[in-house]
Amino acid sequence: MSVIGKKSNVIGIRQFFVIAAVLPLILGFAGKDKNPPPSASNGQLIWPLPPDKPRVKFLQQLSDNFDIETKKKKSWVDKVVGNADPNHTEYFEKPAGIATDSRNRVIFTSTQRSTVFIVDQDHKTLTRLQGDRGIVLQTPLGVAVDAHDNIFISDPFQHMVLKFDTNGHLMATIGASDGIKNPTFMAIDEGRRRLYIVDSHLHQVLVFDLDSLKLKQSVGKRGEKNGEFNFPVGIGIGPDGSFAVTDTGSCSVQVFTPDFKFVRRFGRQGDRPGEFIRPKGVAIDKEGNFWVVDAAFNNFQIFSPKGVLLMWIGQFGNVPGAFNLPMGIYIDKTQKVYVSDQLNHRIQIFQFLGGE
Repeated sequence: MSVIGKKSNVIGIRQFFVIAAVLPLILGFAGKDKNPPPSASNGQLIWPLPPDKPRVKFLQQLSDNFDIETKKKKSWVDKVVGNADPNHTEYFEKPAGIATDSRNRVIFTSTQRSTVFIVDQDHKTLTRLQGDRGIVLQTPLGVAVDAHDNIFISDPFQHMVLKFDTNGHLMATIGASDGIKNPTFMAIDEGRRRLYIVDSHLHQVLVFDLDSLKLKQSVGKRGEKNGEFNFPVGIGIGPDGSFAVTDTGSCSVQVFTPDFKFVRRFGRQGDRPGEFIRPKGVAIDKEGNFWVVDAAFNNFQIFSPKGVLLMWIGQFGNVPGAFNLPMGIYIDKTQKVYVSDQLNHRIQIFQFLGGE
């Protein structure tokens, strides 16, 4: 750890989920009969359809800088002399990890642009973080934010996690000498002062002290048994401090206690509801439900705290609620759900309305 001064089978899968509207719902949020597509009544997209109680609502999407920033107007001088349009559209290409901070800013990585975008919708500003103190981001992937709004970014190409303050100044790095090989997604447990880093090449979850940034624990090893991993990617922290990890090699999600004890595994490889092909990000809502992104299904599936499928949202496409290679997912304190939609170059934002 280096501390720095403060100054410085695809057709079948797609068809399955497209026709999910007419399939019986296995269990859960949508009620007794069906898991239908969203309703657009009253100009809102909600899941499931009435008469069932809505559980998820689409809010908005962020796809380029003008979804946040106000366009500049051409002055009369510009028009007279023929100056070019001062507005330049900047697309959020291949977004990945997502988080929010105490100021309601949305922070997400763009692997294509080697940039971390910091969106402040309240003030209509967009900040671009590309590195500091001579270190330039190469493949920013995961992002996590602590209670002080410090921003942690994983960069697997550089075998490094970087810590920035809220203004984007580099404060510290965690690298190969600290045990990191290929960091992917991360999560923070404030109460236990832990920074969880998933390392897909070590096939482990590395647990660092949030203050000292010293390695305190490693969870798992390569293997097929419970508590072992085969190219893990995503991680989410629950309200009770338990954590869930997506394991791409076994197409499953594993759940652990705050004391790192294995609890359960759910999911397996397959093209039916409750199964996975390419599980990526995972998040846990206030009720303890697991939200799991699958890049092959172009959806996210919601599971109960016991790992029972409740419902799913999404199919291939570019309309709201559809996806093209989704990657990351994050749920904030207000239960807004953020999903990175990589090849549609956007962040989709939903509202979890509660499942009880």
